[in-house]
Amino acid sequence: MLPTTLQLTVDGVWASWPQPGRDADKYSRGVVGIDTGSERYPGAAVLSTLGALRAGAGFVRYCGTQRANDALLVRCPSITFGPGRVSAWVCGCGWDDDGPGVARLAARLGDGVPCVIDAGAMFCIEGALQAVGHSRLPQGCLLTPHAGELARLLGVERADITSQPLASAAQAACQLGAAVLLKGACQYCVGPDGQSGYIAVPGPAWTAQAGSGDVLAGVAGALLAAGIEASLAGALAASLQAVTATEHPGPFAPDQLADMFPASVNNLQLRVDGP
Repeated sequence: MLPTTLQLTVDGVWASWPQPGRDADKYSRGVVGIDTGSERYPGAAVLSTLGALRAGAGFVRYCGTQRANDALLVRCPSITFGPGRVSAWVCGCGWDDDGPGVARLAARLGDGVPCVIDAGAMFCIEGALQAVGHSRLPQGCLLTPHAGELARLLGVERADITSQPLASAAQAACQLGAAVLLKGACQYCVGPDGQSGYIAVPGPAWTAQAGSGDVLAGVAGALLAAGIEASLAGALAASLQAVTATEHPGPFAPDQLADMFPASVNNLQLRVDGP
């Protein structure tokens, strides 16, 4: 039986978007820990960090590859480096397959906070859970595979995923006990029980490019850190990217779209609440 899904609308995105109150501070808005990038793929660190910052994270700590630090200071001078208190982690974007992925993910799962688990980190889950002595992922985690990655996770062919995307996302969610956002032309995000979920606002095909998923993971991390439930956080993150690409049509690179997120959030507010 397929999960029950709710199609998000543009107005619905704003209604669910976390909005700071007058007494908010950088901690109450959510502290995002970023462990992304590698010596081979340092750009993923910049993209995921931009996603978190431009989506409204109150505080970002970067704990990834040293090689990305200089680029991050240029693009994201407000972030800090090194360990500390976090509300949610973003892991896996740009991890090198030859790197210490299991140990890296285990260190983040050990904090017991919600994690966005993307790309290479998804294939380290079993080993990382064994390393920390846990049988399940922390509550509130979100996986963000594309069809090929989900096929690898489930041990099936990619065509099986594309022919039954919603059922496939639900199967993975039930197996892993985490929300699953299946990225693609139509983006489904199913909750950890596999029974319900959301369909993201659709967007133009221009966003089908390398790096978009890294930015999306950062946005989702900011939403998890702000207290948004994982399946809704995944759908909202995908929707913001789609809405921004629709407002700015053309082949904008993922980092350029990320820089436009604040204006899109403001436009969402104006559309619903007026000036």
